Amino acid sequence: MNKKEAPTIESVAELARPFFHTSHFRIERELSGVSTYVYRIDAGKEVFYLRILPEQGMSFGVEVQVHHLLRQQGVQVPEVIGYENQHETLGMSIMLVREIPGSQAGQGMAKEGYEHTLREAGKQIALVNRVPVDGFGWISRGAGEDSTVLRAEKSAMDEYLNEFLEGDLCFLSEQILRETEASRIQTVLKSGASLMTRHESKLVHGDFDDSHIFQLNERYTGMIDFGEIQGSSPLYDLGHFKLHDGQHHTGYQALAGGYGELHPLTAEDQLEIDLWALWIGVRRLGIVGRRTTGSYLNHLTKMVRYELDMISSKL
Repeated sequence: MNKKEAPTIESVAELARPFFHTSHFRIERELSGVSTYVYRIDAGKEVFYLRILPEQGMSFGVEVQVHHLLRQQGVQVPEVIGYENQHETLGMSIMLVREIPGSQAGQGMAKEGYEHTLREAGKQIALVNRVPVDGFGWISRGAGEDSTVLRAEKSAMDEYLNEFLEGDLCFLSEQILRETEASRIQTVLKSGASLMTRHESKLVHGDFDDSHIFQLNERYTGMIDFGEIQGSSPLYDLGHFKLHDGQHHTGYQALAGGYGELHPLTAEDQLEIDLWALWIGVRRLGIVGRRTTGSYLNHLTKMVRYELDMISSKL
C-alpha cells in the first residue's frame, strides 16, 4: 500500500493551529511510531499527540470510535480532541489525542508498584476484551468504512488462525527452530484449536505489553496505542503479554490476577492463553526472523520453545 511522506514540523504546526487557536506550542516528531507518523505537541499546560496515517485510503475513524467506546466503559485511554477522515491539505487521516500522564510501566519502578500497575491494567484490558467485533483478524479501516461498526477482515476464526501458519512453520523449521519443534507446534495448535475457536469475536489491543501501559508515581494512569486492533479471542491480549513477559520486566501473573477479578480464569483459559502465546510467537518469529537478528528474535525463540513445552505437558 502506497505511503505518503511524513509532514514537516512546519506543516504540522499549520495543521494544529486551528485546534489550539494559538501559535504558542512546541512540536517534535516521535520516531517510535511505526504504523503512523506521531508528533508531540507541548501546549504549555498540557501535552497532546497528533497521529497521521500515511496509507492512502485509510482512516482513523474506527480507532476514534474505539476510543469513545472504551472511555464510556471506564477504560483509561487517550481522549480524542480532534479527528479528520481525510485532511484536505495532507490527504491523510489525522487524530489528535490528549496525553496519558506518566511513563511506561516498569521504568524505574519498585516491584510492588509495577505489579499494582499491572493488576489495574489487567482489569482494564478485560473491559477492552468485552467489546464485540464482527469477524476475525485486522479491523477494517478504510476511509469509507462505517466507523460505528467494528468489522474485521475474516469471517471465521479458522481462516484467521491458519492464514500464515504453514508458511511460518516451514520457514522456522529451516532457519530458526528444529524440524521436530515445528512439527510439534503444528500438532499442539491443531489439538488446541477447539479452545482457541470457542469464543465469539471480541476487540483486542493486538500489541499489548507493558510499553503500552502507563503509570505515574507507581499508579496506573492508562493504556495507549490502538493501532493494531483486531477481532479475536478475548484471551488473545493475555497471550500476547505472556509471550513478551520477561523481555524487560516480569509481571504477567499480576496482570492475569487483575483480569481474573472481572473474568475468573479457568484451567482451560490458562491453557488457551498459552496457545495464543505460542501462536503469536510463531507469527512474530515468521515476520522478525525474515528481517533481522538480535535480542527480540532471541526472546521470541526462547518463549516459543517454553510455551511449546508448557502446552505439551498439559495436553
